[in-house]
Parts: sequence; C-alpha cells; structure tokens
Amino acid sequence: MENMFRKIVLVSLVCCCVYDFRVFSRCVNSPHFVSPWTEVEAQTQKSSVTLEHECGEFPAKVELQIRPSSGNWTNFYFPGIGSSQRDDDINRTYGGIVYKYNKDEVILFIPKAKDGYPSGTIIYTGGSSWRGPVFQNARRASVRALVWCPSDFPDPTYESNWISLSNSVSGSFLEIAHNQGTIPDLVTVQIQQSGTEWLSDGIGSMTALGPNTSSWGGVIYGYNTSHVRIWAPSSKNGKLFSADDGWGSASESWSRGLIKIKAWRITNMFTLTYALNQNSKSQISLNTTYNQATDILIVRIKADTGYNSGFMFPASGAVQNDETVSSFGGVVYSASSDTLRIWTPVSPGPGYLLYISNEWGNTLYPQTSTTATLVVHVWKSTTCSIPTTLVPKITKTTPPVQSTADPNSSKRQSSKEDKDSLSSKAPIVVPTVIGGFGLLLLIAGLIIARVLWKRKSKNRVEEEKQEQQ
Repeated sequence: MENMFRKIVLVSLVCCCVYDFRVFSRCVNSPHFVSPWTEVEAQTQKSSVTLEHECGEFPAKVELQIRPSSGNWTNFYFPGIGSSQRDDDINRTYGGIVYKYNKDEVILFIPKAKDGYPSGTIIYTGGSSWRGPVFQNARRASVRALVWCPSDFPDPTYESNWISLSNSVSGSFLEIAHNQGTIPDLVTVQIQQSGTEWLSDGIGSMTALGPNTSSWGGVIYGYNTSHVRIWAPSSKNGKLFSADDGWGSASESWSRGLIKIKAWRITNMFTLTYALNQNSKSQISLNTTYNQATDILIVRIKADTGYNSGFMFPASGAVQNDETVSSFGGVVYSASSDTLRIWTPVSPGPGYLLYISNEWGNTLYPQTSTTATLVVHVWKSTTCSIPTTLVPKITKTTPPVQSTADPNSSKRQSSKEDKDSLSSKAPIVVPTVIGGFGLLLLIAGLIIARVLWKRKSKNRVEEEKQEQQ
C-alpha cells in the first residue's frame, strides 16, 4: 500500500511539473523561412524584390538583415525599415530598405529616384549630424529575410483585436492597455492596409520632415508596464506606410488601416542595458553569442524623461535624413555575432535620441530626448519538445482611447480601461489560476492515496478478526 501511495504522489508531482512547464515555457524556434542572400543596388531598374516565405498565414515576425557586399564590415547586419520617411524631392542622402508582407510573400523596396534626385542609398549612417563608430554609405548591399510563423513563437501574453487607425487628426492616436504589470520583452505592432492583406511594422522615432508635398509615413509606437501608445501622422502629407516617391515605381502609401498589438514574455534570453548620452560609446560588446541566422535581436530605446518616461521604442536600421537645421530623431544600429554598433544624433544639435513632433498623434505626448537607456535582448532560439504554452490567448476588446488635445483626458480614459480590464480576464491573473490548478491536482492525488490506504487498512483489520474467530 505504501508503494501505491508513493506512486500516486510521484505521478501527481510529475503532472504538475509538466503542466507548469507547458504554461511558463517561452521558447522560440528557428525561423520558418530564411531566404538566400540577395544582391541589391540602389538607383537601378530593379527597385523591388519579392520573396515567398510560405507561412500561409500572417507571420509572427519578419526581419530583414542588410550587410555590405564588400569591405571590412560584412559581418555587421542592419535591420530593415517599416516605412519610408523620405522621398527624392530634396537633394539630401537617405538610406534603408523598406518592406511589407502578407500571408505568402515579403516585398522589399529599394531606393530609386522617380522624379527627383537620385540621393537614396541602401546603407547610410548619417553625415555631420550623426555620430558613430564608423561612417557607412553603400548603394550596393546583400539582404535576406527571416520569417517566423505563429507556430514558431509561443502564444503571446497579450493580443489585441484589429483596431482602426488613420492619418486624420482624430484617428491618429491610440493608447491601449496590455495589463502585464511589467514591461513585455517583445512587442510588435502590425499595420494592415485597408481592404488588403498587406502588413507593415511599426517604427520607433521620426526623422526630419521635408516639404509639404513630400512623401513620408510610418506608425510610431512605444510601451511601458501597462500600455502601448500609437502615433500616426496627423498633418502635412504623412501616411501610415510609405514607399512612394523615391522608391522606384512602387507608389505605395496607406492613409487608413488596422493595427494589431502582440506582447510576449521571454525566458531563454540575454539582456543588456546601456546609458545613452553625448559621451556614450558607440560600439559595445553583447557579452553573449548572437546567432544571426536563428536568434532574435531586440534593440529598444527607453525614454527616461518627458511625457513618455518609462516607455520603450524600437531602434532603426538606417538614417533617413541628412539635415542640420530641422529637428529629427532616432537611434540606428547594426550587429555582428558579438558586438553592437549604434549611431546617434550629435548633441547639442537639432537631433534627438527619441523624437515625436506635433505632426504625429494629434499633438499628444510629444517627445524630445537627449538622454535615454539602450535596452538589448538576444532571444535565443531553441526547440520545444512540449507545447510552449497552454495559456489561452486573451484579446482585449476595450475600445481604444480616442484622440484629444488634452493628454490628461487620455490618461483618465486609460485609467478606466485598466479597471475594466482587471475586472475581466486580464492576462496578469493567468499564472495564478494555472498555479492554483496544479496545486489542486496534487491535493487531489494525495486525498485519493489517503482514501485507498484507509480502505486497505480497514480490509486488513477485518481479515485479522475473521482469522481470530
């Protein structure tokens, strides 16, 4: 009987441990699709590249890696850009590769003059208004795409509905509660063009604006322990996505669309934090090995001051301006397997580490940061032998905050959202519920073993009495 009791207890413990592993594991697999390296060149007839990723559904994450075709720095990769913020109307250099994607393809847009100056390049780290470890300006480069399908990721700890966003004044700002109680390790903002299945990704800062007739766009986002803020262009000629004038014959610009927010907590991850200011080093060791073909590098800038203090914003992959007068912002980075390089605006000057002007989000929560904190995550890929999570996806259906000229009004609305969300099934309570269920399994196993033991003891006593009679 004692052996049976031990077996039941052991099985109960194993079941609870396995159940908890399934719930709390946050591993990511290698990307479903890694394209071959493709040689591209700015200002040529081939101004776009199409790659088939074969997910068959919207990817969880798309990443471009851009490296010089020759020279000493081919082991340093720059990321792609979610939207162009420049065109060919002015004769100033800009760089980068813009991309969009759907359930089957990724399309890359290469700089090419349409009716203006051939000033677009692929890799560009800025002129005299920027500081960094080296100066890079390359019209020719190699690029590849890495695509993770939803099955390659754990379930997000938060996932929103598709929410309307536009470049109108009233529809250009959102503040959505994710209720995690801590800053998520990864947040993605996907923008879907109205009436299509094409997506683009959010960006982290704005560059200098050109003339009123210039083409530019993007959706800026940042997040903290409780909310995600979204800024769309709300004045001049800004769009949610742009790969128009100066990007070949694409003529891509979206004025309206839908956004989806996803957030993850990560376990198999290395984290590095670093203070950014006018004296900070521009080349730092990752202090870990970053596998560029399988791991995910997450580079963010944390605002330490201003309306968005405590919010995280993604860094960028290329300088989109070469201005010396107009205000601009951003942090550009590239990475090798063990080293991170960063380029920041010269300070004092017109550039900021984070910059959100009144041309975005109906003038709500503008930002100008000359100091900030660099936060780097290396999410190491691994194969999960057990399903990564049994936590149900929780979709927040509370209506988004409506734009208003008063930031305090938005905060009051956000407070109401928090109360409504916490009164329902907020993601933050899921671990408690799951842990409690595991404990109940253990207690049930112990009770059953105790009952069986008592029944066996009673039978043994009755048998002894019968033998005595």
